[in-house]
Amino acid sequence: LMFSSTSLLSESELSTNAKIYSKKQAKTGQRLYEQNCLTCHDKKYFRPVFKSWEGQSLGMLFLVMSSSMPQGNPGSLSDQEYIDILAYMMSQNRYATGEKELQADTNKLNTIVIESRKR
Repeated sequence: LMFSSTSLLSESELSTNAKIYSKKQAKTGQRLYEQNCLTCHDKKYFRPVFKSWEGQSLGMLFLVMSSSMPQGNPGSLSDQEYIDILAYMMSQNRYATGEKELQADTNKLNTIVIESRKR
């Protein structure tokens, strides 16, 4: 049997389509991205990354990102800086923004499923 990941979401799980970050946070993340990530990852990098992570938790992506980036100094940014960069990455994938900022809370991030952007 085949099921789409969207049909498997429980009521308590969110997805990347749930307006989970703010425009202001993405703007902060853009500045951090330009300072820390742009030398290795151009903006075209984000779409394939999110595509390859579909069905997995945003918490796992955050964990991998925060423990292995930037390449020359992994883990050197604060959790808040990593989460702001993640919000910027979401904005580059054109996920809808909301009023609240995405929080660097691994337990909550683990309940957010990465999905294709709803058009």
